[in-house]
Amino acid sequence: MENVATIADCASVIEGVSRSRNALLNGDTKNYDWDSGYTCHQLGSGAIVVQLAQPYMIGSIRLLLWDCDDRSYSYYVEVSTNQQQWTMVADRTKISCKSWQSVTFERQPASFIRIVGTHNTANEVFHCVHFECPEQQSSQKEDSSDELGTVDDGLAGQQLDPHALRAPGGSSLPPSPGPSSRSPNRQHQ
Repeated sequence: MENVATIADCASVIEGVSRSRNALLNGDTKNYDWDSGYTCHQLGSGAIVVQLAQPYMIGSIRLLLWDCDDRSYSYYVEVSTNQQQWTMVADRTKISCKSWQSVTFERQPASFIRIVGTHNTANEVFHCVHFECPEQQSSQKEDSSDELGTVDDGLAGQQLDPHALRAPGGSSLPPSPGPSSRSPNRQHQ
């Protein structure tokens, strides 16, 4: 019942890029912007992978996709106990997804959760701010109840950021979700 994808519960992000380690699992769903507070991966390459401390029987997750502008994303989610055999539990590759994403599926053992972004209306990077497993019924839902959509592998009425492909300051991160103080014409790499 309680979120096991936390730093306190020894979960970690083992794949994905972020300015701060485990930003995806720190529980902060308010302090993020164009430059920080999210974990990302380049579309067509890699994923965001969370490793739980041990296998758990899970039947839901909840994500907060970057939503500082009007972009939308598409993605799919897979789970595994060994990082060898993966089971797809959500296919949202043909749906425009924004902001909070509730994903429910048949309960099964999992120690790894892989989120693979497949589309971003703003650039070539998938950005995720928060991950929890299983979905917590009370925590952030009241924060954005008007934007919240619970979906069983179906449509999700959430809002997300379309300009997420640049890293200001010349770091090795993929570009931020959107425009930065640097050259405004440099949107796609």
